[in-house]
Amino acid sequence: MAQNNHWQESRISLEQLSLWDENARFPDKYFSKSEKELIKYFCTKKNFKIESFAKEIVKDFDLPHLEKLLVYATGEKNIVLEGNRRLTVYKLLKNPDLAPNDTLKSKFLKLKQDISIDNSFSFDCLVTDSKAEGFRFIERKHVNGNNEVSWGEQERTNYNIRRGNATKKEEFKIAIAKIIKKLDLPETLKEQILGLGYVTTFWRILDNSVAWKKFGFNLRDNGELEIKDNEFEKKLKVIILNVLQKKDFSGNKIDSRSLNKNEEKEEYLKSITTDDYNKVDSEIKKNTTINLLDEPIVDVIPSKKKTKINPKSTSRNYLIPRTFRISIDEKKINNIYRELREDLLLDDTNKAVPNAVGVLFRVFLEISLDYYAKMKGQDFKTNDTIRKKITWVVNNFIEKGYDKKLFNNIKKVGSSTKEQSYLSIDNFHEYVHSHTTQPTSSELKAKWDNLEEFFEILWTSLQYKK
Repeated sequence: MAQNNHWQESRISLEQLSLWDENARFPDKYFSKSEKELIKYFCTKKNFKIESFAKEIVKDFDLPHLEKLLVYATGEKNIVLEGNRRLTVYKLLKNPDLAPNDTLKSKFLKLKQDISIDNSFSFDCLVTDSKAEGFRFIERKHVNGNNEVSWGEQERTNYNIRRGNATKKEEFKIAIAKIIKKLDLPETLKEQILGLGYVTTFWRILDNSVAWKKFGFNLRDNGELEIKDNEFEKKLKVIILNVLQKKDFSGNKIDSRSLNKNEEKEEYLKSITTDDYNKVDSEIKKNTTINLLDEPIVDVIPSKKKTKINPKSTSRNYLIPRTFRISIDEKKINNIYRELREDLLLDDTNKAVPNAVGVLFRVFLEISLDYYAKMKGQDFKTNDTIRKKITWVVNNFIEKGYDKKLFNNIKKVGSSTKEQSYLSIDNFHEYVHSHTTQPTSSELKAKWDNLEEFFEILWTSLQYKK
């Protein structure tokens, strides 16, 4: 067994490994819950992709494990700090009775027929007796976005709060989240509003100077949130339902595109009336059905309407996720967008082409800036740098009343050195000019995730203008 400071490498059997109930993926109420309850939580959240993950594991069951589990050895338990999704799948494959329903149990029983697994099945593990060392490992992988299924904003906030590294902004979000948990709303709606797809719009409404002034927010030094508006909780329920339904009770759009400017946020908050309070309960009742197990199911989220683009579909084996859909009329730029979205493979196989994607990603960034400026009557000079172009485009949006915070990441591209931020344009330049620097698939996808909102604002604004 190799040993280095607080770290050891060891093989540990499936039977001796435990899930971590303080994992940032779990809400606070799951502290000290049983393993079966933790597994149920993983299985009921679609974004954890437990079923599809299990199929991939069974398909490649004969391959060595690509990653070691990170284990915190307490003396009584071997708690898996990193690798809980993977451990959940293996526990279900070994014992399908742990599945939360008969349908999923049946699927794991079928998968189990193709492999041989029991409690003696073991994993390569990195073992530490120091929780602080374990946190260092987690921060490198998750907080910096270096994982296939990355933590969302709420999960990163949960982690920083529990770690004691929270900013005032994160303390505010946790305080609001605690209020949400106590609201008289179905649990599914509470989870959805802080989940992928809605949390950005939700915080855009509440975390700004307009909302702080209107509701009388004051964050104390101990993290407690003072609120002067006595009807805030009623208004919060209205906001939650409007965000989930992507429209207010008058039919006006409530999304990331319609609430970019402070005056738009102020107008929306002023529009909330006492009549809307009862409409929340009425809307929830209208959208509640009873399933076969005699359980109430609430679904207030409208069916998604897809933006029209030139036909072709793909998955996240490419730089641009298939959920990101924009319409680009300029043929060359649209072709590059489509190649990055559908043609240039960016997975973990030998067929991936990260070097080609890195170069074309930089091209897509620069010609998007050029095209936007041209449509606004600005012709850049031949020797103008990308840094200068980014500055002009960002300032143009801010002059139009867009929230400055929307452009934090793209400004890092233009203003940071490569030592300060991996988003720096210096790193993009090295993809083209360095004979040694090679981007990784995960690095490129993480960069896109951080810049996706900017590209959406840029190209959507051009469509609206047209």
